[in-house]
Formats: sequence, structure tokens, C-alpha cells
Amino acid sequence: MVLTLGRRNDTSAPSQTAVAPSDYTGQFQPRCNFKEQFAYYGHAVNHLENFEKLQVTQHQRQIPRGLTLSQKSSPTDQTSESANSKLSWVRYRFDLALSRGTSVVIAWLAVLTLIIILIAALFLTIFQLKGINGEPNQLGLIENYWLSMTRVLDPGTFSGESGWPTRFIMLLVTLSGVFIAGSLIGLIANSVDQKVDELQRGRSSVQENDHTIILGWSPRVPSIVSELILANESRKKAAVVILADVDKTEIEEQLRESIDDFKTTRLVARRGEPWVAGDLSMVNISKARSVIVVSDGTDTNTIKTLLAIRSVRGQSSAKLPIIAEISERSNAASLKNLLGNEIVAVSSDEIVAELTAQACRQRGLSTVFRELLDFDGDELYFAPFQQFVGQSYQSVLMSFEKCAVFGVMHTGSIVELNPARDYVIVDGDEILALAEDDSLFIPSTSPIKGNVLAGTPTAIDNRPRRIVVAGWSDLGPRVLSELDEFLDSRTTIELLLDPALVNVAELRNQLSTSNVTLEISELSGGPEIVAARAAERSFHEVIVLGYRNAMSETDADARTLLTLIAFNQVRQSDEVGPVRIVAELLDQRNTSLADSTGVDDFVVSDELTSLMLAQLSERAELGLVFDDLFDHSRCSIELRPVSNYGAENAQTFGDVVMSASAVGQTAIGYRVAATGQVVTNPAKSERLALTANDEIIVVADGVLLA
Repeated sequence: MVLTLGRRNDTSAPSQTAVAPSDYTGQFQPRCNFKEQFAYYGHAVNHLENFEKLQVTQHQRQIPRGLTLSQKSSPTDQTSESANSKLSWVRYRFDLALSRGTSVVIAWLAVLTLIIILIAALFLTIFQLKGINGEPNQLGLIENYWLSMTRVLDPGTFSGESGWPTRFIMLLVTLSGVFIAGSLIGLIANSVDQKVDELQRGRSSVQENDHTIILGWSPRVPSIVSELILANESRKKAAVVILADVDKTEIEEQLRESIDDFKTTRLVARRGEPWVAGDLSMVNISKARSVIVVSDGTDTNTIKTLLAIRSVRGQSSAKLPIIAEISERSNAASLKNLLGNEIVAVSSDEIVAELTAQACRQRGLSTVFRELLDFDGDELYFAPFQQFVGQSYQSVLMSFEKCAVFGVMHTGSIVELNPARDYVIVDGDEILALAEDDSLFIPSTSPIKGNVLAGTPTAIDNRPRRIVVAGWSDLGPRVLSELDEFLDSRTTIELLLDPALVNVAELRNQLSTSNVTLEISELSGGPEIVAARAAERSFHEVIVLGYRNAMSETDADARTLLTLIAFNQVRQSDEVGPVRIVAELLDQRNTSLADSTGVDDFVVSDELTSLMLAQLSERAELGLVFDDLFDHSRCSIELRPVSNYGAENAQTFGDVVMSASAVGQTAIGYRVAATGQVVTNPAKSERLALTANDEIIVVADGVLLA
């Protein structure tokens, strides 16, 4: 029977059918009013009820008398359905066991194998069968069990049986061994393969203690690991654990290509997303000594990773220094306020921009910072010395033969660089010094002598200056901002930009200065054309930036090196004086090539950031020192002429330290002009023979303009 809901062709009985206002199409017709719809669907429901009653009546006519609807199934059918239900349940449980992994399957197969062996042993014992291995005597249950098990493990042993019943039973045992025990062995081998594959993929848990964790991956990671290896030389069982969403094998290969000798440091790599709590728990972060979060160019993943660290650690009271690389300065303050003082935020672009701006006015400054930041040579240390309480800062300067003191950390982690020479050390102060090793950061047995020499301060050059910036990248606006902060209107900065590599019109709308005069010029062509254009007017400093946003790092560095050679060939009048050239390199491996171009300073972006991240992971309190040194409004590292301190007449470096202290500065080394060699932390009693062209490295308040 087919029931059709719709308009009836029979119009003789309108009372029996509610007619829809339009042909029924199975969809609601919005043209109907509510009453018409109610009548139409109500009549349809009546038809359905009548249809169901008719179907039930016809079905009942087919059922023999005496049977009800519930008795229509036979007992055989019910038994079959019950058996099928049990079989489905067994299959379901078996599928669940397989889904739990190979270990469960191995356990089930092992149990099944042992049961078969036990049944065979019981059968042999109960029926007193003989002839196992040709033995004429009946054996006990344990012996039968053992011999049955040997047939499972070695199918060839059942050939020595005698008597057909015994042979038949042992054949069954052997066949079960071939299928079941063979499957068991195969599963065990597969499980081992899976475990090896898991280890190769880097998904197993780390059981290291007191290890350094690096979260994320970037080209800076090999440099960071290299510095940590140097820092861990005094530790016998040091470990560096890397967690990144990069193949474990790829991480290990890149590190082995960059680092020849891992010395006492063990490298452990794991693959995972650092901002996922489950992956983060693999590296045993609760037992780590420090954590370095490497940026991938944006702060989004860095912030997510820091929140994941907080989630995994919970309310742990253990101190864990966390060094996070960020891009935006505003995010640094927010992270410290939200996540506490354990977070040390490092803005890589800000550091490189500040150093580039400072290096363009002082030759050798980047080399000095490299000496301060790396672990190869002298390092920065804090230490309390109770014997200095009540003594002046100047007397402390001369109390260390092979340590260059240049600051104090007060109670509450307040760092003061280059304090006044008459400042008196109080209880709770810690001395900040540059030393070759912490074991050598000890006072001399007797005060070191030094003389104050008469110096001649260098007059500040008030003539107009011109700085040429060749090339552009995301670093450019920061460098320009830093220069604009400590230079005045006598300085003109000219940008020479290739319109094929950068949108010059957009930059004109975005860039502005408050103090210096800014000129933006479009110039197409190679490095020699850029240098020739710059030489049309006298210039005093050159900053070469890599076009990192328009080409690969390799191509950008190649163009930078060619530009350095071109500028080195430019000749200017003697009135201008020597030109300072500072270049940004993206790949640390190109530094040796830059040396041959005659560049005064080169700033390797990845290297500087890597050095600072590694230093802070070992001593997070050094972040306060770097904040001071990279802020031109506070203390800065300066290279000043020896004549400022009369150092050309100094007999020892102790004389230089005393002379610098007399004018409110702290001397920590010198630079030899003839060779460009930078010497930090020389011995106070070291004999000197400085020339008028050499420079003294000092820590001074504010920026001293050349």
C-alpha cells in the first residue's frame, strides 16, 4: 500500500481530505496560512494511523492461531542469534586487545602457547604415552611440559618420537609452535623495530637532570649549542636537550656539521611542538637547570611556549631561569609582568640594531662585545666579598690582579655599572667583574699599585657628519631609530636603496626622524654603482645592511661583501679622515671573508643573539648588565683615545685603571690600532707600550660622541 500526501483528484468528498494550498513537494510552503497547514498535516496523520492499523491486521492474519507476535521466532533462531551475539562480543574484545598495541598481543599469544603446551603435557601424562625422544619409559608432567615446550621452540626435535599417538600429539604441538610461537617471535621483533623507530623519531622521554633545554629551532641553535659546550667544559656530565618540530635526524646532522667536538656535553634531540604540554613533558623540564626559547621570527609561538612551560611546571617553587627570544619590545614587559621575574626576554633585532648604531662611531666595538658575550676567554661573574665591605669602589678596582671589576649588584638585584669611585661597598653588595674563570675571581694578597696620569680630553668633533646606509632589511628602522636618538641635526643619514629589492615609496611614508636629517635615494645597479654614488659627497660612516627580506641569506651576504669591497676602494680627501664601515652579516661562516674586505666592524645577527642567549642561560642575572650596556642613556662601553688618560706614558695597566677612575670611568682593556687586536682584562701589573693611535676600553656613563 502506498500512501500519497497531496492534492486529491477526487473532489467529491472534500470533508475527507485536507487540501494543501499548493502541490505538496515534501517541503514547507510558506504561502499557506497556519490554519490551512494544520488541517492539511492533521489529515495526513490520520491517513498514516489508518495505514499502520491495516498493516498490523494483515500481518496478524499470516500468523497461525495460538501464536502471539512475540512468539513468531523459533527457539533455533533465538539460539543462533545468541551465538552470533557472543561471537561478536569475542571479536570486539579481540579488536580492543589488538588496538592496545603489540605488547598486549604478545602477552595473549604467550599465554595461548603456554596453554597448548600444558594441554599436550597433561594429555601425555594422563594417557601414559611413551616414546618421546624414543624413551621407552613414561615421563612425569613437568618433564612432558618441558619436552613439549622444546617442540614449540625447535620444530626439528619431534622427529625422534616413537609411537603414533605420541607423534601425532607432538606434531600438533610443533604446528602450534610454527604458527603461534612464530607469530610471537615476529611480534617481538616488530615491537623492537617500533621502539627503535620511536627513538629515531625522537618521541621517547628524557631522563636527564640539571640539563639545559632549547625549545624551538632556528639557524641560531648551532651557535647556542657551541657556546654551551664551552660553558660546560668544567662539568663532567653536561647535557643539552633540544625539542623542536624538526626531524630528530636533521637536528643531529646540522649540529654535527657545525660542531666538531662536543667535549663533555651530551646532545639529546626530541621532535615535538614546544607549546604542546604533552611534548614539553618529554624533556623533563622540572629537572632542568635553564630553558632557552628560540624565536621563529614571530612572538606567537614564543608566548604559547612560555604558557605551556607554566602549565607543565604548575605551582613548582624551584627556580628555573627561562630565556626567551622575542621580536617586539612591548611583549618583553608583558611577559615579565604576567609570568614573573624568571623570564628574561631578549630582543635580538634590538640588540643588533643598538650595536650596529654604536659600532658605526667606534671601531672595534663589536669585537669588544663579542669578547664579553662568548665563553671562549674572559667571562662575566658576580660574587660577594665580605672583606671589601666599608672600602671604596676605587680600592676594589685595584684589589684584583687578573679581574676587571666594572660594577656592583646591590641587594634586590639592582645592578650599577661604573659606580662613583668613592662609593663604599656595603653588606649585601656583589662585585661584577670580567675574569677568565670563576676560580680566578679572587682578590690579590696585597693591593696593586697604580699611578694617576695626566690626560688630555679629546675635543668633540662638531663638524657636520654624513652617514651612508646601503641596503635594507627589517633591522633598518631600528638602526635608524638608534642613530636618531643619540645624534643631532648636524648629522645627515642617506639611504641608498635598490627599488628592485625594496619598496622605496612605502619607506618614504613610514620613516621619519626627530634629530638627524634623513635622505632616501633610489639607486639601481651593483655595489660599485652604490659606492660611486655615495662618494659624490664626503661621508664619514657607512652601514651596509643585507637585503634579507628580498633574497636568500647567502645571496644577501654575497652582495654585502661586494659592497664592502667597493666602499673600501673609494678615496676621499684627507680632511674627511678615515671612514668607519660597519656591515651586517647573516651567516657567521662569512666572517673570515669580511675580514679581507677591510671592514672596521661586522655585526653577525645570529651570532650576537646566540651568544647572549647562551650567557643568560648560565647566569640569568647578566640580563641586568646587558640591559645597561645596550641602553645608550645609561652606561655604555666606549673606546677612547689613550691621550684621554695619559696612557701613552703608562708603565702598567694599573696606571690606566687609576687614571680612568680619576675621571669617573672604569677601564677594562685596550685596542691596538695597528693590528685591530682587542685585549680585555689584562693583568694590572702587565707592562704596556701603547701608542697615540691606540684606544682604551672603558665603561662610562652615557654615550660619548666622537
